[in-house]
Amino acid sequence: MSDIHGCHTLFRRMIQKIDFTDADDLYILGDFIDRGDTPIPLLLDCMERINVYPLLGNHEVIMMQCLCGLPNEATPDTVTEYYTPEGLEFYNAWMQNGGSITMTQFLGLPPKKREELLAYLREFRAYEELTMPDGRRFVLTHSGIEGFDPAIPLSEYSLDALINARPEQGDRFYDDRTLVFGHTPTLTYPQMQGRAEVLFEDTYINIDCGAVFHEAGGKLACLRLDDMKVFYV
Repeated sequence: MSDIHGCHTLFRRMIQKIDFTDADDLYILGDFIDRGDTPIPLLLDCMERINVYPLLGNHEVIMMQCLCGLPNEATPDTVTEYYTPEGLEFYNAWMQNGGSITMTQFLGLPPKKREELLAYLREFRAYEELTMPDGRRFVLTHSGIEGFDPAIPLSEYSLDALINARPEQGDRFYDDRTLVFGHTPTLTYPQMQGRAEVLFEDTYINIDCGAVFHEAGGKLACLRLDDMKVFYV
């Protein structure tokens, strides 16, 4: 899954629909938070699941930039008092991208739970590489890969290249593995004509179907790599 954006109820519905059990592994490709109604409950839910593997999205990165180091006494009303001018620029950018509800819910947590949640976020990886039992290989990132070059190891790309890329139709990536990502809602691609469906291209798959944009027809998608079946809620 990818880009759940605080839609905890949709996530719970999807978990039921796919019959998610302890025998399964679930990779969430970033942007758990912001915009939706329940970003912090979603994070806390996933934090308790040992078989959910989180990747960093651009929203998690700016969340940590804004919340790490805040004193326990910070509240939604006083939080801006603790920022440097540079920190305030990050904060304003976050607020413009739907961060208000995440910040408010985070600052409503007890200090110990805040620390646990930030520690969890620091464990998020920038990418994953998977090999299926039948030999099929996948690379997972939040947004694709900006400035892709097959000669460059994944570990040498900047974080920004993995969380802020915007692949277009016809872009090509690996010949021997498939790149899976989110970040750009598929319903915004011209060839999708407004359909919120997983986009399969020759070398990549975009699974962000705009879950939080339900008024525009957005959905939460889950791609099962075992058989490439797609689920929607």
